[in-house]
Amino acid sequence: MNRNQQLLQLRSEVPTDGERQPMAKEAFQNNTLRPILKLQNDVLLQFFKSQLNGAQLPDFKMELEGFVKQRLQKDLLTRNTMLGMVVGLLTEEELIIFLEDKNEMSKRIIDMLTQRLYDQLGKAL
Repeated sequence: MNRNQQLLQLRSEVPTDGERQPMAKEAFQNNTLRPILKLQNDVLLQFFKSQLNGAQLPDFKMELEGFVKQRLQKDLLTRNTMLGMVVGLLTEEELIIFLEDKNEMSKRIIDMLTQRLYDQLGKAL
């Protein structure tokens, strides 16, 4: 089994709205990026926590999303490392698709990652 097959086998299926036909970017997001984020969830969360460098999470859930979003926008080392943790699990074909519109795909990853981190960190509040 080659690397591409092994990567695809690791991913779980993420349910989507099967009634409508998604656009190509949305299909890539749902069929590729979401399963990778789900697979990498625990290490992404742990890495984010480790990068807080003593910064305290906000006490209120309403402020938490802004905190996470700002952290991923301003801390480029954390942002780029977390992007790399996702992009590193793309197959060769998926990497080609990602690179065709790298800025848009990176934005989608960060948006989904922000939501995941917010949801999980918010449970502790």
